[in-house]
Amino acid sequence: MSFTQAILGFGIPIVAFLAAGYGLYKFLLLILPSKPNPLKVSRFEAGNIPTGLGRLWFPLQYYGYLLLYVTLEPIIVLLLPIAFSDYYTTLVALRDLLLIIVLFIVLMYPVLYYAIKQINLLYQWEMRR
Repeated sequence: MSFTQAILGFGIPIVAFLAAGYGLYKFLLLILPSKPNPLKVSRFEAGNIPTGLGRLWFPLQYYGYLLLYVTLEPIIVLLLPIAFSDYYTTLVALRDLLLIIVLFIVLMYPVLYYAIKQINLLYQWEMRR
């Protein structure tokens, strides 16, 4: 299968599906009534209107580590089968494999950077308490 056939077979239907979903979303925003009022946009807790301040401080000590896990886990899950596949038979297949790996890393690098930044901020929060 050539690259053009792959784009025609997989890329165009995916883009068409996403465009149709986005178009339907915008269409529904236009035709459905939307009348926000203070009662609709206020926050609720278990169906009751909240009164006073919250009782507990939400601990965020593992937030950065959660972001790291959510970022690295898809990379590992998606690249592990590639590592065991038969990509090393030709140079073209090896080039495609390296392209896939580089794309995964490039796509996940901003999320990794943000997660590491959040971990450092959380350490500063703990130092202030």
